[in-house]
Amino acid sequence: MRYKAGIQHTILSVAFALLFASTAEAAAELKGRDASLTQSPVAEALGSNAPSEPTKLNTPAIEHFDPNAPLIPALATTQVKEPFDPNAPPRTTIPIGPNLTFGGFVELQADTERRYSLGARSDDATSIFTPKLSPAFSYDPNRYLQIYANPTIETPVAFEETVDNTQTPAVKLNLAFLTLKNIVDGARLQVGRQRFIDNRRWLFNENMDAARLAYQYENVSVELSASRLDLFQRDLLNRERKDTGETFINYYSYLDYKFGKKNHVGLFALYQDEQLLDQKHPIFFGLQSEGRILKHLKYWVQTAIVRGTDHTKHIRGEAIDVGLTQVFDHAMEPSITVGYAYGTGDRNPNDNVDTSFRQSGFQGNSDKFHGVARFKYYGEVLDPRLANLMIFTGGVGIRPGEKTSFDLVYHYYLQDHASPRISGSDLTTDPAGLSKHVGSGLDFIAGYQEIAALQTKFVLGYFLPGKAFADTSRDGAFLASILFRYNFY
Repeated sequence: MRYKAGIQHTILSVAFALLFASTAEAAAELKGRDASLTQSPVAEALGSNAPSEPTKLNTPAIEHFDPNAPLIPALATTQVKEPFDPNAPPRTTIPIGPNLTFGGFVELQADTERRYSLGARSDDATSIFTPKLSPAFSYDPNRYLQIYANPTIETPVAFEETVDNTQTPAVKLNLAFLTLKNIVDGARLQVGRQRFIDNRRWLFNENMDAARLAYQYENVSVELSASRLDLFQRDLLNRERKDTGETFINYYSYLDYKFGKKNHVGLFALYQDEQLLDQKHPIFFGLQSEGRILKHLKYWVQTAIVRGTDHTKHIRGEAIDVGLTQVFDHAMEPSITVGYAYGTGDRNPNDNVDTSFRQSGFQGNSDKFHGVARFKYYGEVLDPRLANLMIFTGGVGIRPGEKTSFDLVYHYYLQDHASPRISGSDLTTDPAGLSKHVGSGLDFIAGYQEIAALQTKFVLGYFLPGKAFADTSRDGAFLASILFRYNFY
């Protein structure tokens, strides 16, 4: 217990030291900046990423909302191009009628997963090819109103499967929302199926049916929302419930302060109210911060506690995720990243207190270090939730071109307490529960965006199991994925 407490105190000290250092650096930077800005923060945050072509529409100037940007403006990347995000909704800039614009993308993705049972079976493989069409429409009758819709059509084709699982075409209502804006300076109300994300997708990376209000005054932003997953049917051809995430109503609040050019710190609270069985009521409180300590030294800090009840148990979990990326000012911009993530486990599952941390259930756990493509930063193959787990991460990367990157990332996994379960893992074999040593993973990620409107991402992932798994389950698991997307807007 003393060892565990020592780890927590050390990591928290490092986190707050990073936060203090970055604040001091940003304050010095702000002191030397010119106070007069050519564009107000509100206007920049609400419209800087979205193209606007009112002359083609023969209408007064309309502020086109960019659906790729979070409602919290301070979280939007305004100075640096956002890395390729496969889940980003399409932009709409092609005029097709009065106040009506169009956009979208076509996508081809191929994925193969092998030996996810961690055994030597030659038939343990799944390979799926998925073409997708994702059109989007935006109706902007005036500067106060926008209606946005984004259906998707995809037809997965399995050309190699361990289990005979029929792949069916899907027509999904990915996004459909109404936005009210500019009625009050800096405020925006959005109702409908909309995208919930944070910078590192540690809390959210999901499209949910929601009512959401956001407000920004200078560098301070506030967001309040109530949301539910698939309150209305998503797949118009098939109705399948995902998991218990559909039974939660999520009440979310976020306060963010942006300082300097690229730094921000935010506080959040998330209460999840289970509606179906009325058994789970977790509430999360946390801090998120990201930015630069020095010109070429970037950091991230994320920490949270979760309280509440799960059936008859009291929830008492904590987690922290910290890291640094050093970029070197040389040809191809080489970079080195180190990171540490820790989510508490439950030493005694039989008492009435559950000390395990759990994530929201809507997280994506994806980001980039210094590259141009997002990837799963807890490991592409294992891809766990941060629960009862310690993850040590090291990575190196290069940028041969402005929009080309290669990353090699290593992960080492230890459980907080030996358990026969890894939360969120896609492996089909569970640990024996006798050892904390889960194993290690190695990922290679390549991103290419040099050709206009074309985005390409290639991923190789390997997981080598450790002593936590039985001797019969010690073979490595492998993943390969390639994605091509052509945008039309």
